[in-house]
Amino acid sequence: MKKNSLTLSLPEWIDDFLKQYQFPLVSNEERMRFVLKLTLQNIEKTTGGPFGAAVFERESGQLVSVGVNVVLNQGCSAAHAEMMAIMLAQQELGTHDLGIADLPEFQLVTSGKMCAMCLGSVVWSGVSEVLASAQPEDVENIVGFDEGPAPADYDQQLEKRGISIIPSFLREEGCAVLQRYVELEGVVYNPSRNS
Repeated sequence: MKKNSLTLSLPEWIDDFLKQYQFPLVSNEERMRFVLKLTLQNIEKTTGGPFGAAVFERESGQLVSVGVNVVLNQGCSAAHAEMMAIMLAQQELGTHDLGIADLPEFQLVTSGKMCAMCLGSVVWSGVSEVLASAQPEDVENIVGFDEGPAPADYDQQLEKRGISIIPSFLREEGCAVLQRYVELEGVVYNPSRNS
């Protein structure tokens, strides 16, 4: 019999990690360093790929949700950090649309600018701002992941849809996190393809 439901979850260490912090995190620097530390934990605990994300209330800095890449552990190619953070925020807030009028504006903070799949999820999510560290070329050149076909005018496509983006934020620190994944011989789990 085929299953007709799906369950995805974050690693067990997440709760203890969150207890180390006092929220809200007011500045973009605090939020990004939080996400980069979250990502580093995912790498060092070998619970997933070198990516982390969080959804914050944009003005207050209150944390709504976090996500880390759990593709291998969950056996799901869609279990990217941004996807997990967005889905958990939607579940927490009880809506598929994080942009509805009676909610505050939300910011997605991510250790790396979104791949093609996660870019689509951001467009559909309702978040109003993205704060991204490493760039797709960093992910491809440092680690070797295929980030997929993203438009050349990536930032403008988001802005056109009312989503502001701050790319390359603390980029060197984001690249250092990617390099740590390489040093620990993390798996590059691109799909198998016959070309």
